[in-house]
Amino acid sequence: MSGMFYIICYDTPSDKRRGKLHKTLKNYAVAVQESVFETFLEGPRFDELLRRITPLIDPAVDSVRIYAMTRDAQRRMHVFGLPGLLEDPDHFLVADASHGLDAAPADPDDDADEAKDT
Repeated sequence: MSGMFYIICYDTPSDKRRGKLHKTLKNYAVAVQESVFETFLEGPRFDELLRRITPLIDPAVDSVRIYAMTRDAQRRMHVFGLPGLLEDPDHFLVADASHGLDAAPADPDDDADEAKDT
């Protein structure tokens, strides 16, 4: 895959702006800490992200930092604890918008448990 690996960090004293940033970033990246996200993005998608977050901040008091890394550098990162190293996707999941991306995935063990009960 092409594209870069990005670490996106933000800080703002405003709960409202913090919430909007977090919600917007969830559409592009994985939250690895409260205000730190990681993602793999192609150029046009990265540009779209920049256009979406720029109007959400007040540059006089807020901070958004985006660190670009090569995929090789990302693979050499040291990560301790959860959620672990973000895997470089070789495919993407397209979700049904009516269910949203926050819906819990089906647990195949649930079906096995129900079968035992019948």
